[in-house]
Amino acid sequence: MSAETPPLNLAAIVQLRMKIFLRSPLRRKLLERIMRLLDKVNGQQVLEMSGDDAMGVAMQNAGGGGGAQWSCVAVSETQAALLAEAGVEPIHLAAFPELPFEDSTFDALMVSDVLEYVEKPADFMAEVHRIMRSKTRLILHVRRKRKTLVGLFRRLAGLQDPSRPMKHAGFTPTELFDALKDGFDVQETTGCGRFFTEFVHLLAELFAGVIPASCEVAALNERRLKRAAAVFTAFTPLFWLATFLDALFFFLPDHHIVLRAKRRMLWVPRVTPRLRDGRSIAEAALGSKIGTAVE
Repeated sequence: MSAETPPLNLAAIVQLRMKIFLRSPLRRKLLERIMRLLDKVNGQQVLEMSGDDAMGVAMQNAGGGGGAQWSCVAVSETQAALLAEAGVEPIHLAAFPELPFEDSTFDALMVSDVLEYVEKPADFMAEVHRIMRSKTRLILHVRRKRKTLVGLFRRLAGLQDPSRPMKHAGFTPTELFDALKDGFDVQETTGCGRFFTEFVHLLAELFAGVIPASCEVAALNERRLKRAAAVFTAFTPLFWLATFLDALFFFLPDHHIVLRAKRRMLWVPRVTPRLRDGRSIAEAALGSKIGTAVE
């Protein structure tokens, strides 16, 4: 008979995953972008939805003041267990695109690292619209879809999360607008994660031998997480150098899109207008905003 698998030491795993998160300038910068767009949540009902449990915990820690009532959606039972161990509650499991909430429940939603894993983004956004109150706000983070050396190296290195197969390799500004246009008005768009920061983060994951935000078996192993934490700590000088190079080569595009959108009263299908050169107005406007966002 084979020996039984020992139970996970969730407390140690959560501590190590949060330590790695704090050593990652890319993930911390994404958190800063999201929380800045969220703004004040005094006395509001807030829903956090992230594929990265450490990011979810950090969001609630950063926005815990002001008497806001926070709820959380977990993308898997494993993530729910990690969040619960970190003290996050209440936690809800969802079978996307459906969300387990009544109509008009929340004043603000933060959705990060989720839309890429949903088969039909527009259907998911219709659900998000349904559970939000009138004229409230959505903070959305997605990967920007484009062919890059970082993406190529990631595929060649096999750094793909086996526990969450992607349905979309990110979104262009036009594709993102198409998913939002029937029920949301985009108010502000910014970017994050230029080439050097993305590349050094990929190298750190490669040397660590694990994707720290994943819920695959390897990312729940204490020994491997300790190795990953040591690698991310050792990479600190390289992260600083990457930040400097990204500032120097400021004209390079971002790999992530973070936006704030206001919920419109009704979910009504709209036709996407296009310019004479074939681009949509959203592509022209969002592309310009993202390209000129101040770091």
